[in-house]
Amino acid sequence: MFRDQDLAAVLAQNLDQEQVVNFLSYQLTEDDIAFIQSSVKDVLRNMPKKAFNCTQISAIWTAIITDHSKIPVSAICGDLHYNSKKIFVCNEPLPTGEDGTDIIGEWDGHCWLEFGGLIADASFFRTIYYGNVPKILKEMVISQFGEGRGSIIATPEQMKQNGLEFIPKYSLSERQINGIVQGIAS
Repeated sequence: MFRDQDLAAVLAQNLDQEQVVNFLSYQLTEDDIAFIQSSVKDVLRNMPKKAFNCTQISAIWTAIITDHSKIPVSAICGDLHYNSKKIFVCNEPLPTGEDGTDIIGEWDGHCWLEFGGLIADASFFRTIYYGNVPKILKEMVISQFGEGRGSIIATPEQMKQNGLEFIPKYSLSERQINGIVQGIAS
């Protein structure tokens, strides 16, 4: 219940009230689900296998869904907890630069997608598999989910049952998504 209110407030950072209502009430079809599954496979196949790449993966996946479907989708930034331990903490939104400028710096937090009542994360496993993360964390995730996982897509309740809690704090604007995608392309 509270998460829905938090998500609505985060979505309102970049959407008007009607768009927020549409986003929160959207029911995914079987075709939507097939498209989402296909698009995440394409994203993961074409993005470098490296850790801490959540904003790029989330931005490109959001752009693909937006450009090729009618699914209301948002790239969300926030905190990620695993088994009640803070993995990523987001204290500020991703910075936005002027058109044509590069942003150099560090940002703490995690980025994922939300659509149709689901959370979709296509970078968590890459960070665990390829990142300099504590050995015990890596072993816990591999023990629970296995090796070679690409993404996880589930309801917030299902995520919690798997020990994952995604806490929304900010949403990426269309301008931020476009800037990130352009940065990937260059």
